[in-house]
Amino acid sequence: MRMIFLATVILPSGCGHVTRQLPAQPVPPFSSLSLAGCRHYASNIVDCQLEYGTEFGRQRLGSVQQIELATGRHTGRYQVASCYQAPRIQKELPNFVCRIYDARSGADAGSVLSKGGTAVRLARILGDREQIQYRWTPDKWSRLRD
Repeated sequence: MRMIFLATVILPSGCGHVTRQLPAQPVPPFSSLSLAGCRHYASNIVDCQLEYGTEFGRQRLGSVQQIELATGRHTGRYQVASCYQAPRIQKELPNFVCRIYDARSGADAGSVLSKGGTAVRLARILGDREQIQYRWTPDKWSRLRD
């Protein structure tokens, strides 16, 4: 009888203390990267603007697209947690896959692919020496001329 009473006292006391663990804050420069202005289109495509900076001044790096972010049709702000390079089709142009989470709730929102001009601007922020020094030049062997 005494053992049953002790078990009923211990069990409910442990259930009352539930904490929600937010993801650790990303380190610079990822702490200054976020997605905002997300718009949902047909076929579950989401288009967001990749931004760099603080609330005092933000610079738009370009748009990134993804198929249905994990948080559904939420149109708020997403925080970039990390980015890593994806295989490149053209050696000169980078591709990045960035992990993101919902800035308000801290819920994992999946990842987005950054390519083209957006990826070049992101690479410069991340300190990619190749992109800092890269200047587009026309292909001298191309048959297409302006």
